[in-house]
Order: sequence, then C-alpha cells, then structure tokens
Amino acid sequence: MITIDGSVATPRAAELLPRLCRHFAKKVESTWDEQRGEIAFPWGHCTLQASGDRLSFTCRAENAEALAQVRNVLDLHVGMFSRKDPLRIEWR
Repeated sequence: MITIDGSVATPRAAELLPRLCRHFAKKVESTWDEQRGEIAFPWGHCTLQASGDRLSFTCRAENAEALAQVRNVLDLHVGMFSRKDPLRIEWR
C-alpha cells in the first residue's frame, strides 16, 4: 500500500468536507462527520480531515497508478466545488 498526503487552505474546510463526501456517497461508500471523512474508491481510499482553515487528505492505494486515479478524482472535484474561488490541493 502506498500513501500520499495533501491539503488545501480554505476558510470553508468544514463546509467542503461534507460536500465532497456527500457527493461521492452517491457512487461509492463514504462516511463523514463535521471534522473527518472516509471515501472508499474502487482504486483506493481517502481520509479527509477539516481543521480550522485547512482540509487535509491522506490517500492510499495498492500501486502508483491507482493512487494517481484517486488523486486525479479529488483534484477534479475540489476544483469543481470551488469554481467561484478556485482551490487546488497541494500534494506532498
């Protein structure tokens, strides 16, 4: 299992977390509360954490290709949900 961490600085972290999880719950298993979310994609898993003005992501998958797919889906959706004030996940 390989892992990648990322985060996005936003004062709306506590609002963005449930919006993302609720959206993904239409297609994949997803659970969340006010500060933490879990999304189980077919290719990997992501844990989200809202803390103050930061939304953090910890993603893991079996291989680099699957992890890239998780990352790409999250990048796309964070961008879609923040069109008015575009946000980008900084991966490390």
